[in-house]
Order: sequence, then C-alpha cells, then structure tokens
Amino acid sequence: MKFNLGDWVLKRPYLIFSVLLLIAVLGVIGFFSMPMNLFPDANYPQVVVIIAEPGAAARDVEADVARPVEKALSAISLVRTVRSTSQDGMTAVAAEFDYKKGLDSAATDVANALKRIEARLPAAARPPEIFKVSDATAPVFTLALSAKKGSHLDLAKVRQLADNEIKEALLRVPQVGDVEVFGGFLPEIAISVDPVKLRALGISLAQVIEAVRSQNVNIPNGLIIRKHDQYRIKTYGEKKDLARIAAIVVAARGGVTVHLRDIAVVKVSYRDRQSLFIGNNREAIGVNILRPEKGGHVTTTIAALEKALPKIKARFPEINFKIADTQKNLIETSIKNMAQALRDSIIMTVLVIFVMLASMRLASLAAVSIPLVCFMTFAGMYMMGYELNIVTMTAIILSVGLLVDDTIVVIENIQRHAVKLKKPIRRAVVDGLNEIVLADWAGTFTTVIVLVPIMFVGGYPGKILRPLTVVLSLTLLSSFVVSVTVIPLLARYLAGKTSRNRFERIFEFLDRFTITPVTDFFSNLVIFALSHRLIFILAGVALFVVSMRQMPLVGRDLMPSMDTGIVKVAFRTEADSSLQATEKIARQVKAVVESVPGLKLLALEVGSEPGVVSFGTGRTPQDGSITAHFVDRFHRRQTIWQLEETIRQRAGKIPGITSLSVYDFGATPLSSIAAPVDIMISGPEPRVLAALAGEVQGRLKQVRGLTSVSRSWRIDKKEMLLSIDPQKAARFGMNPAAISAQIQQAIQGEGASILRVTGEDGYVIRVRYGQGERNDVQDIMAYEIATPRGPVPLQEFAALAGSFTRTVFTRKDLSPVIDVHGYRATTSISRLHERIVKALAGVELPPDYRLSYEGEYKNMGDTGKRLGKSLGIAVLLLFFSLVITFKSWVNPIVIMSAIPLSIIGAVWGLLITGQHMCMPATMGMILLTGIVVNNSILLIDFIEQARKRGADLVSAIQQAVKMRTRPIIMTASCTIVGMWPVAAQKAIGLERLSPLAVVVIGGLLVSTILTLVYVPIFYSLGRKPSA
Repeated sequence: MKFNLGDWVLKRPYLIFSVLLLIAVLGVIGFFSMPMNLFPDANYPQVVVIIAEPGAAARDVEADVARPVEKALSAISLVRTVRSTSQDGMTAVAAEFDYKKGLDSAATDVANALKRIEARLPAAARPPEIFKVSDATAPVFTLALSAKKGSHLDLAKVRQLADNEIKEALLRVPQVGDVEVFGGFLPEIAISVDPVKLRALGISLAQVIEAVRSQNVNIPNGLIIRKHDQYRIKTYGEKKDLARIAAIVVAARGGVTVHLRDIAVVKVSYRDRQSLFIGNNREAIGVNILRPEKGGHVTTTIAALEKALPKIKARFPEINFKIADTQKNLIETSIKNMAQALRDSIIMTVLVIFVMLASMRLASLAAVSIPLVCFMTFAGMYMMGYELNIVTMTAIILSVGLLVDDTIVVIENIQRHAVKLKKPIRRAVVDGLNEIVLADWAGTFTTVIVLVPIMFVGGYPGKILRPLTVVLSLTLLSSFVVSVTVIPLLARYLAGKTSRNRFERIFEFLDRFTITPVTDFFSNLVIFALSHRLIFILAGVALFVVSMRQMPLVGRDLMPSMDTGIVKVAFRTEADSSLQATEKIARQVKAVVESVPGLKLLALEVGSEPGVVSFGTGRTPQDGSITAHFVDRFHRRQTIWQLEETIRQRAGKIPGITSLSVYDFGATPLSSIAAPVDIMISGPEPRVLAALAGEVQGRLKQVRGLTSVSRSWRIDKKEMLLSIDPQKAARFGMNPAAISAQIQQAIQGEGASILRVTGEDGYVIRVRYGQGERNDVQDIMAYEIATPRGPVPLQEFAALAGSFTRTVFTRKDLSPVIDVHGYRATTSISRLHERIVKALAGVELPPDYRLSYEGEYKNMGDTGKRLGKSLGIAVLLLFFSLVITFKSWVNPIVIMSAIPLSIIGAVWGLLITGQHMCMPATMGMILLTGIVVNNSILLIDFIEQARKRGADLVSAIQQAVKMRTRPIIMTASCTIVGMWPVAAQKAIGLERLSPLAVVVIGGLLVSTILTLVYVPIFYSLGRKPSA
C-alpha cells in the first residue's frame, strides 16, 4: 500500500505541532544563549618560542639561537612554515601547523624538540618560553592603566600593581584565559656602581656582583632527625629592604669594611625601557585580556569582565581604568545589523509572496513558516555548539529566500487543487501535497547535496564555509519538514478561500497586467523556441562564451576587503632612534590620526617585551603601531580607505619616519598573512638581499592600486664593533671572552639576585656602572679591566670601529629572507599580481637567490584548488541524485542545463556590482547549482506528468511552462529579495560575504528567464512529439 503523506499529516496535528514548537522553543533559548563573534576562528595553530640572550647582538642571536631552534621545529610533523625574527638580546621563532595538528599537541612537540637541542644553545641564553598562538590569543579587551590626577603613584608603581595585584584579580574572573601587561617601567633594584671608587679601593665590578649574589640568599643546610622530632637548618641571608641590601659587605681594605653603600647608589628603578603604551591620549600601562584557549568566546569573556571590573576598580581608587581597544563594539554592532538585515529579509520575502499570490491568508502561511524554521535552525546550531557570527547569520539570511521555496510550492499546489480543480479543502490538501512532495524533496535534496562537499573541503575554506553550509543545510531541511507538516495543517483552514478583501482585489487586478502577461509571453515564446531550436541554442552558447570572456575583468581575491571602522598604522623611525625620539614621532602620528573626524578609541604601542605575545613580538624601540577605532560606515561619509589615504598623506610628511603602513583591520583574512601583497626574497648574503629588496620596493611603488609599500629590514643600524687583540690580552693573562664579559657587566649589568617581596614576583637586583659612566664611547674605552696583573684600561688591548647592520634578522624555512609588503584598498589581488609581475619582469636575481609571491596570492591558489574540486564533486553528486530521483540518465542532464545558464548571470552580477571572484563568490556558484535546478525539476516533473496523462510533447511543455511560470518567478523573487540585504552589505563585515549573494542573485535573475525557454528546448531534443 502506497504511503499517503497528506493523510498522515492531517491525522496527527497535535504530535506535529508539539514536536516542532518544542524545537522552536529550544531555538529561542539557543538564540539568546549562543556566544557572539565577528568571524569563525580560522587561523592556523601556531607555537611561538621566545628565547632571550641578554647583551647579544641580533646577528649572534640569529646564528647561535634562532638557527638551531628553526632546524628542530622544522622536523616536527604537520608543520607548515617556520619563521624567526631576531633582534638584539632575543629571538622569536614561530612554527605554524596544519589544522590537523592540535595546538596542545603542537606545543608538546615543540617543547620536546627544544629539549633535544638545549645543550647546543649558548650558556647565556635564558630558558625558552613557549606560547600557543591562536584566535584566542587576540585580546578581546585592552585596558589603559594610569595614575589619577593628584595620586602619589607613578607609572612604575602602576606597572608593579598591574603585574601583581591587578593581573591576579583579572585572572580570577571566569572566562578570562590570560592577562598580559605591557608598556615598559618594569621595576628592578638598580645598584649604580661608581668606577672611580672601585678603582681607588682596588675592587672589581665582578666582586661587587658576587657579593650581592652570595649575601642575598637562603641556603638549606640539611635536616636533623631525632627520635621524637626533626627540624631543618637553613642559612638565612635574604635581605628584606634596600637598607639591608646597601649594607652588604663587598670587601675589607686596610681593616675597614667596604659596604655596598660606600661604592654605589641603591634605589628602586626600572629596566632600560624598550617599549611604551599610550591609551586614550595618556601614557599608560597596557593590559590585554585574552579569552580561554578552549571553550572561550569573545562576548562571554567581555560580559564577565564588565561584571567584575567595577569591583577591581574600587580596590585601586588611585588608578584610571580606561578602555583603549575592544572587540565588543564591532561584534555587537555587526550582529545587531545582521538581525536587522534578517528582519528586512523576512518582511520583503513575505511582501513578495503577498503580491504574487494576492492573498493575505496564503502570505500569512509563509510568515508563520519563516520564523519557525529560523528558530528550528537556531536549536540545531545551539546543540552543535555553534556561535552567532557574520558567517552563521549570513547563512540564516540567505536561507530566508530559499526556505519559502518549499512553502510556496506546497501552498501554490494546494491552492490550485482547491480553486482551479474545485476540490474540497481536505482533499485539495492531501492531493496537492502528495502530488508535489517528491519534486519538493528533490529540490531540497539537490540544494543540500551540493553543500556537502564544502563541509569536507578542509583548509582555510573549510574553517569559514563549513559553518555556512551546515547552517544552510539545517535551514533547508527544517524548511522541508515545515512545508510538508505545518503548512498543510494550516492550509486546511486558510487555503481555498475565494473571497478577497480590498487589498487582495487590488493586487489580483494588478496581477492580470503583470504576472499573467508574463506567463502568456513565456508559454508562447517556448512554442516559438521549439520551432527554432538551433538558433536559440547557438545564441545561448554565444552568450555563455561572451560571459566567460568577461571573467578576467572581474578579478580574483581570497576574501573581499571590509570596512570595519578600524585603522592600523605601523611606522618605523631611524634605526638608531632612542625610545624617547621614537615617542616624539609617535605622538605626531597619533595627532594625525586624532585629526581625522569620527575617532572613538586609540591605542599606541612602541617596541615589544619578551614573553608578551598579544601586544606583538619582534618590534624594536624604533617600531610603533596605532590601532584606531572610528564610527561605523553607516555614520560617516568617507570609506575606511579614504580615511587611510588621509592619514597616509599627512603622516608621510612627518620627519624621521622611514617606513609607514596604513591599512584596515582585517586587511588579510589570516593573521599569518603578513600583508595582502608579500614579495619574499631569499638568499645567503644580507647586502644582496637588501639591494634586491630596494629595487623591488622602488618598482612596486609605481604599481597602481598598491599602497604603503615597505620592506621588513634595512642595513641602516649603526653598530660599534670592539676588536680585542688576543696577543695583547694574553700578555695580561686575559682573553677576549673574559674582557668582553667585564664590559657587558659594566654597560648592561647583571641580574645578581632577587629582592623578594611578599605577594609579589620580586625585584631583579641589577649591578652595573652608573648612567653617567656608560653613555659615551670614549668613557667605555677608558674602562679599567681587572687582570691578573692589575687594572688595565680597555684601550690598551682593544680598538673600536663603526659599522652598519640590520635592526632585525628574519628567516623563513631555514633561509634568510627579506619581505617587501604592500596593501590595497579594493583592487583585486589577481589584478595587482598581474601588474606586479609586469613591474618586476626586469629584476635580475643572482644565483642562489629566489623571489616568491607570498601573501594572499599564494593562499588564493590553494583555496581555488580546494573549492574547484568541491564544485566538481557537487556537480557529480547532484547528477547522480537526480538519476536516482528520476530513474533516468537523460532528464538529469536536461535539468542541469540550467547551471551554465545561471553562471552567465553570476558573472555579469559580479561585473556590474564591481565585486571580485573570491571564496564566497565560489561558494555562491556551488550554492547556485543546487538552487537553479529546483526550477528545472519542477518544470520537468510537470512535463513528465502531463505526458503520462496523454498530452503530446509540445502541449505538455506549453502546459508546464504556463503552470510553473508563476511559482518559478515567485520562488526566484523570494530568494532574490531574501538575499538582497547580504548583497547590499547591510551589516558591518558583510562585505566579506556579499559576493556570495551577488552571484546567487545574478545567476537566478538570468537563469529564471532562460530556464523557462532552454530547459524545454533541451528536453525536446531526441524525443518523439507524441505521448
């Protein structure tokens, strides 16, 4: 016995409504419970190793530390790239892994690799610090801490409180993963030794360091165990305050004890500053708050912080807590815009249905089904652990137009049975549903089946598009369920009514002059086309070929640019600039940014600090970065790229800036992509690399559409090279290493010990010469070196010469490299690449040197291959699913003839709107293949049914076209207006996904028109005219 779905549905209203409403209620709960984000987490897992070697030059750090670490990390499984940046005193080696490698597993492998080479690292190198870097290490909140007016606190004290008490208070907040503090003013105990007094007393600096080290220490002496008790003996030597440190005995001369205070000044100070932070117009201490690595979400962390901050502020009444940077405003504005776009999409879709059907009753059926389906989808997202972001919300908006397709098909067919065939309403519902359910399911199934390959595409496309396809699939499947259950139950009461109100009569009257003539036009056109098939086929092929030839004009991107209202400004000053000199220039750049209207928040950072990853690594005291938040694009006249050009023009005139890059937040879709355009040159000799980079940079500056062209390093840093004569040194019983160690102690000093403070991390006690004795080169040459034969001036066995070197040493995949970076506004990457290749055609590379195109262009190639493969698999799945459905090899080919017709519209849609072919546009092509065949399925299904009833071929085709024109136009119109808010970029960040909607809208506009003509033509080929 054949299963009767219509009858089954009508007999079980309570079951159906109970189950679906329960799921919808869960969806409401899920909607308000799901965390929010801007985009899905998509960055590759990365582990950064930071190793400090105090006092070492960048060249030595690269050779002795970076290289062995690189080799060790390169041998780890699933590593994609290894890159190192070395500067004076430290190196940062970053290993990027494939998505298949878990971050914890990667960090473990890195730690094991470092253990294997630790014996090969210099003795002076500090233990490696390992940091796991992911989307979670991007700060969700940046606080600027400064002393209030009239407070007794200075920034050094604020830093001390931030490092200890404030950081601990923030870490206790639920949903806070980590807290990092930045901005210089790292407190320490400074012991400034007077070299004149040392000389007079015959004491060396090494003796002073050893005295501090040996007399500020607790030494366990052992455990005494007796019959009834036991106790430990410990030599107690730790000093608790500055006075006791100053009283440390250094030596005895002539029966007189020499104390530390006799030869040095002991005070609380801070380390030589190599970084600074300015937040909201005041120098401050920056505090970055990070979400937990696992299970942490941006909005939940921000909500927890906002709840806890008032209590933390109350504990520190003398400190200003100001927000310098936050993701909150961008995310909340974007999601709010997306919700408004969803609302507009629903309203426009329901209006289209009302206009097309001229029935408020039938339009209300769609109005009921849309929110029900949406909340059913939210329930699925909630149970799957998804979050609300631009991608998942876009999927919901895109699906509004698609989900009513099922509803319209069912409503229209039930209405036809009730009104035109004059059946009782119950019989009309049963027969109308049973007649259309197979075609309805086939349409839904074909749309879903083309999305399946995207769910398994892998790589970066998988991270972005998998949530989109899963949510779209959930929505479409929910729509089908609602269309064959809820809609028939409600249609029993609302369909079949012939009485119409005033508005309905107006639209019914207008229908006679709009849809009815269009229906008649297509039914007559298809008859004409069947008589002139060759002409129409040749015209269609010509149109397709002409359209494909326009593809180069469209251009290609990895992801489109977007206007989030956040501008980044990176600048570099002269290589020998001090932090103070850089700060002066930084404040001028800051003033330029502040002069641009619409500024809301600003944070400025200069330099970097070891172990502080979220504020950036590898920056020198000559490097600065500004993050500026402006009002969103709906509340300003200029685009973000116009603001950038204003800043670029004004800041470029500031004296002392050697490099300036102004770009928008999200200029690259992945943080591992340094810039949209990245020309990397590799080779052995630094000076050759610098010369080649200079030539490339000069040529790129002439490329139209490319902005902020810069290179990663120059050979412009002044360096004083001390040459020690080994023979002269040997005469005094010394060697170059011993002499160098004494110079290092005098200039850089040595952390001799720690002053421990209860409840704090403790203060490093640094011993070295006073500031006045280590500022001038000539003073250094006059240093007296302690030798077995007595003190000898350094100039007796050393000479000093000037030279130039690099500020930073960069390597990638075991080879020295230099990068030339460039940014863009909205010019496509493919077009820029063509111009760049042409501009660099004359660059001659010496042997062993290589130039490669990195940046977005490289990633675009991998993404294109993955999506191309997915498109091919989608077409195959679609074809075989249609074969199974129609039990035919020919009909699926006829149905799929609509796909090339839709591509014509997609190409022209991109061209007219100025969008580029990119990852979302390719996703739109794949989605389009599933959508456009739905109309063909309905058309072919009705032709087949008519022929089974005895109609001849031409009559069956004309009848099917006449009957299906209205629902085909209606479903296409609903899809188009439903996707319009996405195509029109009605939310912050929707620029990234609008090409998807543009492709679908353009494809549907053209394919809807052509399908009604060309699918019947292809169907008629090789078929007999008779039934």
